[in-house]
Amino acid sequence: MPELEPRMGAFSAVIWDIEGDPILRSPITLVCMLDSAPDVDVVIDRLERMTRMNPKLRARVIGNPVSLVPPRWEVDPNFDMSFHVRWERPERPRADLSDVLTMAERITEEDFDRSRPLWELHIVTGLKGKQAAFIMKVHHSITDGEGGVLMLAMLFEMQRTPATDLGPMPDAPTGSVLDQAQRLEQGSVAGAKAFIADAKNVTVGSVGLVKDAVTAPMASAVSAKNWTASAARLLAPASEPLSDLWTGRSMSVSFAVLEASLADVKAAAKAAQATLNDVFMAAVVGGLSRYHREHGSESTALRVNMPVSMRAQEGSGDGNSWVPARFEIPIGEASAEDRITGLHPLLLQARTEPALGMSGAVYRALSLLPNPAMAAASSGLMKGTDFAATNVPGPPIPLYFAGTQVLSMVPFAPKGGAAVNIGLMSYDGKVFIGINTDPGAVADPYQLVDNLYDSLQEVLAVGNPDPID
Repeated sequence: MPELEPRMGAFSAVIWDIEGDPILRSPITLVCMLDSAPDVDVVIDRLERMTRMNPKLRARVIGNPVSLVPPRWEVDPNFDMSFHVRWERPERPRADLSDVLTMAERITEEDFDRSRPLWELHIVTGLKGKQAAFIMKVHHSITDGEGGVLMLAMLFEMQRTPATDLGPMPDAPTGSVLDQAQRLEQGSVAGAKAFIADAKNVTVGSVGLVKDAVTAPMASAVSAKNWTASAARLLAPASEPLSDLWTGRSMSVSFAVLEASLADVKAAAKAAQATLNDVFMAAVVGGLSRYHREHGSESTALRVNMPVSMRAQEGSGDGNSWVPARFEIPIGEASAEDRITGLHPLLLQARTEPALGMSGAVYRALSLLPNPAMAAASSGLMKGTDFAATNVPGPPIPLYFAGTQVLSMVPFAPKGGAAVNIGLMSYDGKVFIGINTDPGAVADPYQLVDNLYDSLQEVLAVGNPDPID
């Protein structure tokens, strides 16, 4: 059985600690529509197994504002599954996806009970056509989008009839509540290990630069210059958004969904000799550009926060394994194909920044600061973000949950200080785009959704220039 990590990773710790400012809360919400109501007993069985195999789902966070090490995970001695799993029915008869999204908005806006594990699952029944839904909310300190997909795989099956041969129930994670002396000892060991790991990473990079300086001094100078420029791009403070429209922020959210064929997205990427992410970002940027033009904005660029997955390098399973790349994207009128090809080099640079590898050490240093200083430094990296965008590969085949088919999977990534966060997840031949808008920043969220829809259609037409009516 997997062991519970004693301490949060540096990035997770920063995500947790900055929530002294509630605008920077980081809940990840997944909305799945189901073709019928799931079997109650199977739901509880699968959740029991999932939480036993993912100990952080049974752990609470213990932290100290003046500690020099990240908060630690401690098995909740009072863990109660019934607190985390809620069965609900919408108020309106024959409710549909729009009602589910309204419920998901309310759930997302509510903070977690921080004395308990940081997740909730809401099962919604009584929808139109006997459909149902589930709304999963997980704190970002537990996992990222890709890790969440891996974690939730334990809930899903490839056939409607639930399997009965899953083997014995795994043992529940165990742990003791540490006293002050034990906490101090554990924190000292964790801090020493983190220091050694960061020093090793920095040393590896330094050895490479020194070696290059001896064997190829000119190339070494260029590498060092590129690394320094990369670090400046990643760490430059930016506390003010570039958008002259999206200057306010609030704790509220407004959810919407767009849907497209995965084959159509891939066809557009192939026609433009680009990637799926290039096509997705071109659709997003086109919609945001149109919104700004229609509202008389004079802004010429927006600052994006785009997660870059480090999972292939780190192999961190279902935890957090990404670093944020922040950069500016020009906005303005351009054809869909020009947007795709124009964004490709910007996005490629963001994914291959030489300084991405040092992000762990940077966030480790931030996590060592007292909360007020750390929050101020982190806010300078986040509150100047105009929008965030991420895409997560999901299951390519239809899945089933406790005897019911999963019809859609829609991710709603946390705003994290941005005016809007737009997340894409592929599932069973489709892409589902979850739009999480801050109505305190975006005056007309519904128009923004319309603009994004129109831009998406323009981008998809690149792969199918002569659609058949």
